[in-house]
Amino acid sequence: MVDARILHTTAALREAIMRLAADRPVSRITVADVTRAAGINRATFYSHAVSPGSLLADVLTPELDRIREDDTEARRAAADRGAGADELAAITRRGINAVIEHVVTHRDIYAKALPDPEDASLHRLLVDHFTVSSAQHIRSLDTVDRPELLADVAAGFVAQGFVGAIEAWLAGPRRARKALVDTIVLSFPSWWR
Repeated sequence: MVDARILHTTAALREAIMRLAADRPVSRITVADVTRAAGINRATFYSHAVSPGSLLADVLTPELDRIREDDTEARRAAADRGAGADELAAITRRGINAVIEHVVTHRDIYAKALPDPEDASLHRLLVDHFTVSSAQHIRSLDTVDRPELLADVAAGFVAQGFVGAIEAWLAGPRRARKALVDTIVLSFPSWWR
């Protein structure tokens, strides 16, 4: 059973970092800013995180993990049913939509954090998330459909491209989310299903 004080502190830290990161880039948020906003001391902060950037990544990671888990389960169920290419493409699109929905929900945070040259916490978070997701996806492909390739390199390539697409979309003029999803889907390699 988790102590109520720990739950309260965790919630206060979460709310504080999300509010602060929506207001300014992560590199301009100090530990003092977070502790003041959360009503805690430095020692308590450091028992939960090593930096404001790592705290923000820790707060956002569970949402991305849930998206990956949902996608993995949908793919597993589809494979068990013997799903065709169209159903698998629809699952891929749903997963991309879920990630874009996550980004849009936290648009103010990602728009400030992704281009931040002094703190790459969220850039790394997304690249790591998409690299793991892409590697899982590549491993799940039928070897007949998958070309001979270095799976880890291909996963990194796709992940970096995905994050680059999100960064470009956030930095550009307001454009439809559907256009972003369409562009990402069309940018995948032909063997990606």
